[in-house]
Amino acid sequence: MKRIFGYCLGVGLNFWIATSAIAQSNLPLSLGAFDEYYHRAQLAGDYDTTISFLLKPLNFQVFANGFVDTLVSDRLHYQKGSWFEIEALPVLSSNLYNQKQPFGWNNGALLPASGYQQLTSLGFAAKVGPLRVQLYPELLYAENKSYDGFPQNAYGILWARYFGANLKYMDTPEKFGETTIRQQRWGQSFAKLEIGPISLGVSNENIYWGPGKNNSLIMSNNARGFAHLTIHTNQPIKTPLGYFEMQVIGAKLENSGFDPPNANFVWNGGFTAATKNRDWRYLSGVMATYQPKWIPRLSLGFTRVVQQYGSQAIEQRDYLGAFGALFRKDDINNVTEQDRDQLASLFMHYFAPKSGDEFYFEFARNDAFWNLRDFFLEPGHSAGYLLGYTKLFSYQQKEGQYIESNIELTLLQQSANRIIRNASTFYIHSRVLQGYTNYGEILGAGSGPSSNVQTLNVAWVSGMRKLGIQVERYVHNNDLYIELFTDIQDPRRHWIDASAFIKGRLQVDRLILDAKIGVIKSFNYQYQIYNQLRTPEFYVPGVDVINFSGSLNLIYLL
Repeated sequence: MKRIFGYCLGVGLNFWIATSAIAQSNLPLSLGAFDEYYHRAQLAGDYDTTISFLLKPLNFQVFANGFVDTLVSDRLHYQKGSWFEIEALPVLSSNLYNQKQPFGWNNGALLPASGYQQLTSLGFAAKVGPLRVQLYPELLYAENKSYDGFPQNAYGILWARYFGANLKYMDTPEKFGETTIRQQRWGQSFAKLEIGPISLGVSNENIYWGPGKNNSLIMSNNARGFAHLTIHTNQPIKTPLGYFEMQVIGAKLENSGFDPPNANFVWNGGFTAATKNRDWRYLSGVMATYQPKWIPRLSLGFTRVVQQYGSQAIEQRDYLGAFGALFRKDDINNVTEQDRDQLASLFMHYFAPKSGDEFYFEFARNDAFWNLRDFFLEPGHSAGYLLGYTKLFSYQQKEGQYIESNIELTLLQQSANRIIRNASTFYIHSRVLQGYTNYGEILGAGSGPSSNVQTLNVAWVSGMRKLGIQVERYVHNNDLYIELFTDIQDPRRHWIDASAFIKGRLQVDRLILDAKIGVIKSFNYQYQIYNQLRTPEFYVPGVDVINFSGSLNLIYLL
């Protein structure tokens, strides 16, 4: 480990002598319009193919001589020589409205809540020699309206199973309290030493690992940013074998502070809600990508995260858990599986600019393999999958105008081998009873535990302008559905969201407006149907709910 860090720092020092910073800020995930613009330019063959877009947030340094750099060069900023620079960051206003129940994910500090929400960010970035500081706090307002959750009048056995299979092992409250929420947060802020292509420091930024566009299995911006120590590449490092990128983090994860619904429910003489350790959790994580010299535009990568309660990590001085005990047989003291929760993934990404094709795939595990033999015997045990394809078509032979289509599939429910070897639900762990969460939200795929999602996006795009549609089928927690209704063998109760959205983006001088509006029909909301009995008309109406949702992001470049 020390040798790896030493090598990276050595390469960084040599590189630093020959380069200078182009811009001092990162590209926060909340400013996704810029990331999308450059990702598409790369697929069209108009941008550096060595940038993988698999490790985010991206450093503005990778956008030299491009659209963003042109705007940044005319920003509010002051520079004195090569050692000091300060600049204003874009003003961001993110607005979200859900008419009834919460819907949507990958929106950072915005909550899974009903009603109107508004998130404002503004700040600055500065450079003093190798030190880079970004102060980009967030101010959140959330109406936090009441809405119908899991039915309070459900049979007792259903409540007992709902707790036993889900709420007992997760910290994902239905509601974040009963009042309007007003909060101030550190947001996308950091302080780092930048030595050429290597940065190290402390950060509260959101992180996104992997190739997924609508979901990411291990690390996404579904939850708010979290406090973490980090060492990472801020641009690909070129070697005789190809290009490498990496990140190592040590993070502090917090509890939501809210009890699950009906927390005092008693079944068979006992409370169904488990008493959870209220300690904070320590997360060790590592991510790395490799672009082989001999296969341009192909990226291969892996991620691994290990979380445990903070007091245990401190007591055992276990700060680099993501680097140890990969297989369960290597866990001599039987600590890894018993007291630590881990997830890992392998992914690949390939694109062909000449044809406008992009392929990507991620395979993740929610449980460690016993050994390599176990990997070959049951690779699907506790596994999750993400598969995506993007195609860019020239629009009427007009320069810079395209039709962009993307289809992405996410599969997180357990495979059929659960009948013999139950792996528990993805993002759930038997000892770390908050699950893989921070402040009550999943850190990985925002669609949630045991979800399956099929998403299709088609849009006309030209520069920052965009007009398109998104249609999606979203299956809520299918493992929970099986747990609830195995006894009665009822196949009518899957909770499915079918949604259709119109999406548009427009730039007016230095103002970028990004809007999305649509309708969601929830079939069998919260697994409910009206007629409980088997009748000649077997597929009776379910408790279907129509929900409207809309968002508007405004980005103003100072």
